[in-house]
Amino acid sequence: MLRVLLASASERRLSCLKEILDLEIYSQPLFGQEKSIVNGKSVEHQVKEVCLSKVKNAAIEWSIIEEKKDFYPEIIIVSDTIVENPEDHMIPMGKPNNEFQATNMLVSLSGRRHRVWSSTAILMKNSDGYIPIHGEWRYKIWTNYSVVEFERLTDENIISLIKNNSWYGKAGGYDLAGDAGKYTRLIEGDELTVLGFSFEAINELITKLI
Repeated sequence: MLRVLLASASERRLSCLKEILDLEIYSQPLFGQEKSIVNGKSVEHQVKEVCLSKVKNAAIEWSIIEEKKDFYPEIIIVSDTIVENPEDHMIPMGKPNNEFQATNMLVSLSGRRHRVWSSTAILMKNSDGYIPIHGEWRYKIWTNYSVVEFERLTDENIISLIKNNSWYGKAGGYDLAGDAGKYTRLIEGDELTVLGFSFEAINELITKLI
């Protein structure tokens, strides 16, 4: 069985991936600094750039690490998710740093539809059709979006979402699989995209593992 590594500290992503693939997946965050979101480009472009920066970090890090280690991956998965501001497709809503930012994001999303972009890359060695990145590692990247609608949130709803910390570490300040799911519905696209993966990338991964 192929050894799969999710290069992420996200427990949500790891749990989601294990449920889909039904196999043991290792998880380890990257050591390199993540590329910052830069305004001036579409959110679609930005999420691809952030994901690509993770691809480069992963390829470099696992080229340095010796294959004799107890665990050395044959497939590495990296992913990034950004929520698009409902008022402007050029403005990203990243992960809030505090309750104030999370509250502002929820207020902006309340009663409106917005797009959630996820960009996911698969890294393998010597894989046909994949792009060389560093050493023997090659990659392929996919980007998808889904449309999510929030019902109009009351002050009590927002306070509850903030106080239970469901916003922490989540793009846009909410977790579709958590408490915020009570106030949202998927209008277009795949739920997997909102949870943090390009569904096209996961379909590719399933094909590789069959």
